[in-house]
Amino acid sequence: MGRYSTHIILAFAAFFLQISFLCWGATSSLGCIEAERLALLKFKDSLINGSLNRLSSWTGKDCCTWEGIACNNDARNVIKLDLHNPVHADSNGYFIEVSNQLKAKAVNSSLLELKYLEHLDLSWNDFMGSPIPTFFGSLQRLRYLNLSNARFNGVVPDQLGILSMLHDLDLSSGPSEYEFQLSVRNLQWLSHLSSLRRLDLSWVNLQNASDLVQVLNKIPLLVHLRLSSCGLGNHVDLFHDYVNSTFLEHFDVSVNKLQGPIPDIIQHMSALKFLDLSTNILDSTIPLWLADLKSLVHLNVGYNNLSGEIPNALGNLASLLVLDLSFNSFVGGIPSSLWNLCSLKVLDLTMNRLNETISDPSKDASGCIGSSLEKLSLRWNKVSTPLPDWFSRFENLKILDLANNSFYGPIPASYGRLSNLRMLDFSHNHLNGTVPESFGQLSLLEKLLMSTNSLRGTMSELHFANLSRLEELDISINSLVLQVNPDWVPPFQLNYINMRSCIIGPQFPAWLQMQKRITTLYLSNTSISDVLPRWFPNLKFSYLDLSFNHIRGRLPTFLKPDSVYMNLYLSSNKIEGPLIAFPSILNRLDLTDNLISGPIPQDIGNRTPTLDNLLLSGNQITGSIPESLCKINTLRVLDLSKNRLYGDIPDCWSDFKILVVLDFSANNLSGVIPISLGNATSLQSLHLSNNTLQGGLPSSLKNCTSMVILDSGENGLSGNIPRWIGENMLSLEILRLRSNKFDGTIPLEICRLAELQVLDLAQNNLSGTIPTCFGNLKGMTTGVRTSDIGIYLWSTTYGENMVQFMKGKQLEYTKTLKYLINMDLSSNTLMGTIPEELAILVRLRGLNLSNNQLTGNMPAMIGNIRSLESLDLSSNQLSGSIPPSMSALTSLSHLNLSYNDLSGGIPSGNQLQTLDDPSIYIGNSELCGFPLPKCASDEPPPSPNEVEDEGNGSEMKWFYISMSAGYVTGLWGVLGVMLYKKNWRDAYFNFVDDVKEKTISAFRKRGATPSRRSRSNHMEWSW
Repeated sequence: MGRYSTHIILAFAAFFLQISFLCWGATSSLGCIEAERLALLKFKDSLINGSLNRLSSWTGKDCCTWEGIACNNDARNVIKLDLHNPVHADSNGYFIEVSNQLKAKAVNSSLLELKYLEHLDLSWNDFMGSPIPTFFGSLQRLRYLNLSNARFNGVVPDQLGILSMLHDLDLSSGPSEYEFQLSVRNLQWLSHLSSLRRLDLSWVNLQNASDLVQVLNKIPLLVHLRLSSCGLGNHVDLFHDYVNSTFLEHFDVSVNKLQGPIPDIIQHMSALKFLDLSTNILDSTIPLWLADLKSLVHLNVGYNNLSGEIPNALGNLASLLVLDLSFNSFVGGIPSSLWNLCSLKVLDLTMNRLNETISDPSKDASGCIGSSLEKLSLRWNKVSTPLPDWFSRFENLKILDLANNSFYGPIPASYGRLSNLRMLDFSHNHLNGTVPESFGQLSLLEKLLMSTNSLRGTMSELHFANLSRLEELDISINSLVLQVNPDWVPPFQLNYINMRSCIIGPQFPAWLQMQKRITTLYLSNTSISDVLPRWFPNLKFSYLDLSFNHIRGRLPTFLKPDSVYMNLYLSSNKIEGPLIAFPSILNRLDLTDNLISGPIPQDIGNRTPTLDNLLLSGNQITGSIPESLCKINTLRVLDLSKNRLYGDIPDCWSDFKILVVLDFSANNLSGVIPISLGNATSLQSLHLSNNTLQGGLPSSLKNCTSMVILDSGENGLSGNIPRWIGENMLSLEILRLRSNKFDGTIPLEICRLAELQVLDLAQNNLSGTIPTCFGNLKGMTTGVRTSDIGIYLWSTTYGENMVQFMKGKQLEYTKTLKYLINMDLSSNTLMGTIPEELAILVRLRGLNLSNNQLTGNMPAMIGNIRSLESLDLSSNQLSGSIPPSMSALTSLSHLNLSYNDLSGGIPSGNQLQTLDDPSIYIGNSELCGFPLPKCASDEPPPSPNEVEDEGNGSEMKWFYISMSAGYVTGLWGVLGVMLYKKNWRDAYFNFVDDVKEKTISAFRKRGATPSRRSRSNHMEWSW
């Protein structure tokens, strides 16, 4: 019986083994669970535009071998789905453009079939603003969930709180994801994730998360917490109640609105290794207990309002690798203890108020003097000292950033021994002397930046001998000369070159033709007087600046449709000929102040559909403005001024929603201002001056509520000045309507323009009085300009310019326009008195009310306008005396009060004493005093002899009376006879005519003619 039992047992065992083998073979042949394989294929099919190339391996039966998939060894269930998109940050740590993304309108619910999934990573893909799926809460085996930068949107679902096994949760995004942002109603769901070790909610809106502190206290195992840019503020008392920090190693609450001092609770986080409090509003000194966090490896409190001195105790943080104190308000110097941090790799003190000289720490240091230091940044401080020679001891230094300080003196040649240096930045200091030839030995150097100093001398091949890794070179704005052999072959391949304002010419640098990677080239103002060489079109730029040279010849042939050029700045050269074909992806083109001729190509809108800036001012371009220009609705700046264009302005601007600057001034354009310009609602600067435009200002312009400059002077515009200018254009700073045919009164609504700083309504037909409410023009009172004239002017070479009549002549303001504060109402028919309220406008530099019909006295307190440089009240009917307060005008350099009815003495003192031209006061017969004849009241007192003769005064008085009576009697005797005797009359007047002719003849012989001043005084020869 036993034997049979044994056989039966062995038979059953063999049977089960055979069944197991068959089942294993069936499973092995499939490679993975069929339902899970089909689920993955459904997910793949839900992606837009297929799988791109990243899921090309998703074929066949064994899904466990597909890219991004991992299965367990036994049951062959999918336990890992990792589809993160590999990305690489730029030099500043930002991900500007992410390519090769998987895209879908939503996450397909087929993933529910992956019931054993433990690891899910969909980061850096694009789910197009869809919400995070609630069904993720059903994947209860998940231990790792990463949805960062996957472009999800909306409220984070509470169902994520069901994932009780989760160790790692990352829902973060970054500044590039401005279109979509996740938010939370509350964080109660998070309190159920008690096993969580790592949590990153950066850029998730937590402003409604009032329960944040309570929730964090329920996650005791947390070692990594990152809440950067979550909108946290004082309403969330994050620190003072958060005490469950026994295991916390990584704490990042940067880029929020946390205020006050660095909270004391942090000193209890004994395991803390990474602390980032940067970009908040912390406003205390650095607490000394911070130096007790002995485990700290990374400390960043940059971008706050921390003040005081940097504590010497920070030198006790022996494990510290990174210390970032940048962008605060620290004062004093650098504690010598910091040089003793043997492990320190990054020391960033950028943009504080450090102003002490840097002493040599070896004099009192006992440690290693920063032997491990890899980055030293003192950028944007006030350190004023020669460059320390002992910096050359940092043998491991990779980044030395001393930019934007006041370092002076020569560059030590010993810096050539920093053999590990990757970046050297001395820009924006006061360094002088020559560039050491030892720099040519820095074989690992990638960036050499020395712009804006006082360096001089010649740089040659020796300075670059071993710089084979150099990528960026900036020696701009120095007095350097680059002098190399014409056949020099550089050891490097640069992508960025800036030699602006150095001497490179007169020939174009031949060595540039070997720089195949170059994308950015600044050679403006480098004394090049050559033609562009034939090989130049082969270089592939994205940014090219050759402005302010003497480059000759026709437009460069590299402007062709298949070019890759994006930004071309060729202004202020001698380029001639017609405008030829533009590259189709051209972004900015500046040909200002050249010799370009001929018309604008009629198909320009078809050739350059993505143009952002087009600047053709100051050329000889003829013809009309082509209609196709209106197809380039990507334009932000369009400047065709100072050419010879004629015809109407096309009425096709309705689609220009981002146009900011439009300048058609100084041409021969005619017709009316197009109504469609009012649809360009982003317009801030509109220049139409010096043309022959007619009609009125179209009411559609009232839609341009962001307007800062409106200049339509020197045209034939007519009608009333619209009231809507003052009602709608509340940001207006310059209003210039001079030399037109506007009539009516000055609208009171102009007084609402609080930012107005230039008001030029001269040479029109305006009547009525000057509004007293002009005293409300705060821009002429404070002189504080919010937009700095032309708010858009980032990354463009367009410069605002304006013609104004100041100081008796026409002046063009460009770079100084932002400082101009002027009011010109001259040459109209304004009546009434000059409002006393104008004296409130204390920042006025120019005031011109001449050639009107103004009456009454000058404002008594006009001397309060202390900034006044030019004052013209001539050719009115002003009366009374010149106010004594005029003597307080210490900046006055031009004054004209001529042709009024002023009387009395001219005030003396200060600037008035330097204005010695009598024509300033001509036409005021009752005025006296310097520079006119003295007033009677200014006669000196009588001498003693004159006092003695006073006794005889009465006798002398009767003598003169009797003499006058005799003279009158004799005169009437002659005149009486002439009145009744015609032959006597004729004889007398013939005698007078003869004397007149002889006198004129005598003057002609002596070359005497009436002077210009005589003519200006309205004097004529009469007899």
